Parts: sequence; C-alpha cells; structure tokens
Amino acid sequence: MALAVGCAPVSASAADPLESFNRAMFAVNKGLVDWVVNPAVDHIGPWVPAPVAAGLSNAYANLTEIEMVLDNGLQGKAGGAAASAARFGINSTLGVGGLFDVATPLGLERREENFGTSLCKTGLTPGSYLVLPFVGSTNTVAAVALTAGIAVEVYALSFISTTLAAADFVVIDLGGSASALRHARNIPAAGEDLYAVQRDEYRQYIETGCGPSRPAPPAPPAMRAEL
Repeated sequence: MALAVGCAPVSASAADPLESFNRAMFAVNKGLVDWVVNPAVDHIGPWVPAPVAAGLSNAYANLTEIEMVLDNGLQGKAGGAAASAARFGINSTLGVGGLFDVATPLGLERREENFGTSLCKTGLTPGSYLVLPFVGSTNTVAAVALTAGIAVEVYALSFISTTLAAADFVVIDLGGSASALRHARNIPAAGEDLYAVQRDEYRQYIETGCGPSRPAPPAPPAMRAEL
C-alpha cells in the first residue's frame, strides 16, 4: 500500500496531493459498498432476530473496548483507560463473551474517544488526506499508526486466544471498515462532487479533534448521509 501511494500521480492541488490515487480508491470503495456491503445488509439484516442483533451489537462494542483503552491512554486519561479495560474484562466474562452489557448497570460507563484526537495528543499532526481500499477516508500519519495498532492488537490478543484475535480482526477491523464505508451512500446535491464532499467532511472531523491547524473548509451544503 505504501508503494502504491508513493507511486500515485501527484495532483496540482497542495491540499490533496494524492488526489488521483484517492479518487481511484474512492471509486473502488463505492463499488464495494454498492455491490457487496449494502446488498448483504439489506438482504440479511431483516432476517436476523432482534435479540440476536442486540447480542451481536454488544459483542462488537465489547471488542472495541480494547481500542478505547488505547485511545484513553494516548490522551492521558488513566481513569478512562482503566474503565474501558474493566468493561472489557467484565463483559467478556460475566457478559458471556460480550453478548450482554453487564458493566454499564454496574456503573462503568463506556469511555469512547476519537482516534484522531488521540494521535494529536501524542504530538503527531495529521498527514495528507488519503483514501484506502476497504478502509475509506484517513490520512497518511493515521494510516501508518492504525496499521501498526492493528498488528500489535491482534498479536497481543493471540496470546490470550487465537479465536479472540481472529474475531477482533474480522469483526472490528474488517467489519468496522465495511460499516464505515456505507458512508459512501451520501447523496450529493445537484452538481456536487461526492469525493470532495467526503474529503471536506473528514477534514472537519480531524480539525474538531485536533484543533484548527488551518482555516476550516466551508461546510458542504445539504449533505445527507446514511450510516
């Protein structure tokens, strides 16, 4: 992936130097959403019983607690990291692998944090805007950090259980990416460039977490999203 990005034609726009590569990957992701992700959700989702869907949602949220431990830790929020670790431990055991949220009734609220903000707290500034296949909008610095984080997370979990490590990678990393890619179903207003709309929205998201390092782009008019 690094080689592909390095060989991508550079756009004349300094604000989006990888635009040619990004637009190609945007088209790949949109095709994936339109022809794979959405049909699967639309045809399988209605057949899943509500209790099963709730349990799977809880299990998914429980696996993401591992990421919340890291995010809270990077932001120096020791209490948040401890709470996320405790939630994962309790829900993974008493909650039957996370199918039931036992921690919240016990007073351990979820401490969700922004990954982009966590990186900024370490002193890292966002890199150039980047669109990756099967992942979507990110930036060059976050892409490297996220790849390293996933590798370390899966490796660490493998010492506990290879099944848990595999489930984390498939459900959280791949499943989470597929869910995020559904954002490509944004319907642009007449004459709008959907790629540019999502690029500006991502920049606003990063600036919200990191603080404005440059003038914020104007909010795209009449944007409609289906997550």
